Amino acid sequence: MVTIQGNPARSVLSALRRYRPAAALVTALSLTLLVQGSGAGKTYYVSPMGSDSNACTQARPCAKPDYVFNKKASAGDTVRVAPGTYDYGTDAAAQFLKSGTAVNYITVTCATRGACKIQNSITGNRTVVVLGGSYITFDGFEVTNNSSAGNNLGLYVTGSFVNITHNTIHHIETDCSENGGGGIQLAGSGRQSGTGHHIVIDSNRIYDISWTSCQNSSSRQTDGILAETAGGGITITNNIVYHVAGGWGIMMGNGRGSAAPMVVQYNTVFSNGNGGITLVGGTVPPIITNNIVLNNGLINPRCGINLPHGLSGTVGHNDLWNNAGGNYCVEWGSSDQRVHADDISVDPALGTTFINWQADGSGDYRLKADSLKMGAGSRD
Repeated sequence: MVTIQGNPARSVLSALRRYRPAAALVTALSLTLLVQGSGAGKTYYVSPMGSDSNACTQARPCAKPDYVFNKKASAGDTVRVAPGTYDYGTDAAAQFLKSGTAVNYITVTCATRGACKIQNSITGNRTVVVLGGSYITFDGFEVTNNSSAGNNLGLYVTGSFVNITHNTIHHIETDCSENGGGGIQLAGSGRQSGTGHHIVIDSNRIYDISWTSCQNSSSRQTDGILAETAGGGITITNNIVYHVAGGWGIMMGNGRGSAAPMVVQYNTVFSNGNGGITLVGGTVPPIITNNIVLNNGLINPRCGINLPHGLSGTVGHNDLWNNAGGNYCVEWGSSDQRVHADDISVDPALGTTFINWQADGSGDYRLKADSLKMGAGSRD
């Protein structure tokens, strides 16, 4: 166990430089994501009670979100999905394939965030949702697979300039094969470096990825967020990731030749089978700051944050505690349990961090209003 020396309050405040309040940061980021390219386009409507032969109006909604997205919507339009379950059965995924433009994204959004479930019961190395278009936003959905055998992917992203925001991806019980899998995976990850770029993964909750199916298969690489790509502009922020077996909460890298660093900030990553956050390669220094990384390495004792040999970056102002392979490590090598000069290490069970800390994922992981982390961290 790592402890902070001296007065805890003073240690926290001296370890983290102040920045503008976290709520303001999240609001500003969300507005940037949702307003970017929103245009004054049409709105199409989808309901579980609708029909794809309808006009996709509010009075006569269509039935499938991807049908409307691909067949009706154009750049600048919004597909507004009513609460309910959208089941794609045993042999299909929801595929969002059309592209918007740089100034007019196509948005598909749940009218009540978290109340629109997209599910299927396919098996093997296939996915529940494909985001194949570029200049698109996918916002506010629950994504899951309900087959007993499981499948390998929740969201599979083949496009660029994609916003993935405010979704819940869970119970993707992979087949534990060499194919691996993940909650959100960018195309090419795992076998070769992909080329996707300018992808924002923000404010998603990802959990129970291979958690029951692959507990004894820790060598199979299954990750919560898997973003191995040569493209730049990958931003992973404000996500909660837990109960991922056989892999890392967040894995990214291979940013060869990219002009923009990968940015990983404000995430809460805990109770995963391997480690917390890992960068597996690349030449562009990453930015990994202001994350809470706790209690990882439950199956295979990896560290909280892993970095490649010889690659520097902006890494700090993180809260790391009780990660089995050390708080930091280099290429799965030497572990380091020290609290670095600009990090902190706080046991969440003390009750000073979250509204309701539970290691099993059943808690409320918003920061307490009086948490010492509120309004404390590195400047952007």
